[in-house]
Amino acid sequence: MYEWDHAKDQVMTTLKLALANLILWTRDRYFPATYAQATWHRLSPYFRLPGRIKWGSDPVQVELRPFNDRRLTCDLAWLCQRVKAARPSGKRGRAVALHLTGARRLTVAGQQGRVA
Repeated sequence: MYEWDHAKDQVMTTLKLALANLILWTRDRYFPATYAQATWHRLSPYFRLPGRIKWGSDPVQVELRPFNDRRLTCDLAWLCQRVKAARPSGKRGRAVALHLTGARRLTVAGQQGRVA
């Protein structure tokens, strides 16, 4: 008879629970009220969004690419404003700022305009 070691499973369960709690905390703190009951399926595009991190002296700049969907891009711009207003601090107490990069849309006249 062999005895099973469940320590690895317990660690993985604990890490999954911690990640889920972090996502729910982020949703409750920074996302619009329309996301109050959002699940991982609805939030996952935001956490998988490509971008770039610029480590400066202060603050840490996180540049995110906008979505192809206008509604999601508007929600992302709102999220960036909320994070900017809250001024969360990251590693070593440095502020974290989110920005949209390349957020362009066509206007009626065919000129480029900014989304935000």
